[in-house]
Amino acid sequence: MTAEIVSVLAAFSSEFSRPTWKNIQVLLIGAILCRGPRRVSSILRVMGLASIANYSKYHRVLSRAKWDGLMLSKILLGLLIELLPESWPILIAVDETLERRRGKKIKAKGLYRDAVQSSQSNVVTSYGLKWECMTLIVPLPWCKRPWALPFLTVLAPSKKSNEAEGRRHKTSLDWTRQMVCLVSRWLTRQWVLVGDGAYACMDLALTCVVLNVVLISRLRLDAQLFEFPVFEQKKLGRKPIKGKRIQLKELLNDPKQIWQTDLVDWYGGEKRQIEYITFTCLWYHAGCAPITLRVVLVKTPDGKNEAEAFFSTNIDLQPAQIIRYFVLRWNIEVTFEE
Repeated sequence: MTAEIVSVLAAFSSEFSRPTWKNIQVLLIGAILCRGPRRVSSILRVMGLASIANYSKYHRVLSRAKWDGLMLSKILLGLLIELLPESWPILIAVDETLERRRGKKIKAKGLYRDAVQSSQSNVVTSYGLKWECMTLIVPLPWCKRPWALPFLTVLAPSKKSNEAEGRRHKTSLDWTRQMVCLVSRWLTRQWVLVGDGAYACMDLALTCVVLNVVLISRLRLDAQLFEFPVFEQKKLGRKPIKGKRIQLKELLNDPKQIWQTDLVDWYGGEKRQIEYITFTCLWYHAGCAPITLRVVLVKTPDGKNEAEAFFSTNIDLQPAQIIRYFVLRWNIEVTFEE
């Protein structure tokens, strides 16, 4: 093992006992060199340990050895942040991925929509484990596309398995909120969370606002957006918390709207000319405090959909920057595929 590899791995050594750390290094190097499924047996074969007698000690690293996975995630995130240029924000993409698994001993499995095999017209379901994953978007000098490097992954058991174990069920958004709170404790500055339309949730947005985290996601065209309230001094009673309803679909056909054009970074490293309107408004649901958003309504460049609506809880961000950050989210899908 070279000194460069040892210097990288040494940061994690404090979280393992000496025998476990020795076995961990073998598993890590073997996983890097292994082709195909990274099973322990395949890793040992690559490392020249196929005929070792006490091979079970490497299996026990994952089944019986005690080590703190959250502390390892914190160390990994700290190492990855050091790779970021000073001008690059802490941009974290979040999404869920399905690990296809079957069998009676896989207790946390469930039946989920398979995003890889499904399309808009055909939904395919598969049994497996659902993982909630956070990745740090990192630009690298030898690659045109930034990489989404995973540092924190949490298993989200199915509702059926939680009921069988007598545990309170947590949805993907519940796990995401818990992960946001954890990462915010690790970091001492503002960071940006980017997710697809599934993460456009009031509870998650409120959590991000309280923790000084910027949430960027995609809105539905029928989202409950409102203008800011107008206070009348002479009017008695409770002051209004929201104004007139904003219908995004009506804005598309409103001839009074002045659409702006801009050249933005798009998928595949391309530049696209888009038309958009932007405004600040209130996002409100009954029972929740209203949230101030910067909304960017974009006419879809490829014409697949009528329009796309993006939002940011930081109203000072420019529209092109919001779209750029959301487009960078796609790198997490590339990570899942690879």
